[in-house]
Amino acid sequence: MAHTYDIETYKRQVSAVYRATMWLTIITIIEVAAALVWMYVHPHGGGPRWLLNSFFIVASLLKAYFIVGEFMHIRYETRALTITILAPTFFLIWFIIAFLWEGQEWLNNKSSGNIIMEQNIAPAHHDGHGAADSHNNQGTKDAGHH
Repeated sequence: MAHTYDIETYKRQVSAVYRATMWLTIITIIEVAAALVWMYVHPHGGGPRWLLNSFFIVASLLKAYFIVGEFMHIRYETRALTITILAPTFFLIWFIIAFLWEGQEWLNNKSSGNIIMEQNIAPAHHDGHGAADSHNNQGTKDAGHH
């Protein structure tokens, strides 16, 4: 079954693609400029790096919004389908962040020596309380031989 579009619908769709492409280009240029400015201001890697990383994360999420919305046509789907597609993606990203966070805690505890290692130490053998009977078979008859 063929879909028919009028010229206005076609122009709106082409315009939406160009707008999304324009926004992706602008965001990418701003990201590259921010990285270059950061390298110029902090040539030896100093400064609050979390600020730059937070900016890149927000910019990447914004670009993902435009890509998923326009080029994967999620913006034009029903709300239920959109949630069905985006919810697992959200949880996957959440799990990755949680696992990285937990892994960093393990690394910090290991490097600082805060990990308590459980050691299973065998009890020491003493000469009393049946030690000779259980280990040397002294004082017992050999069951198979008379």
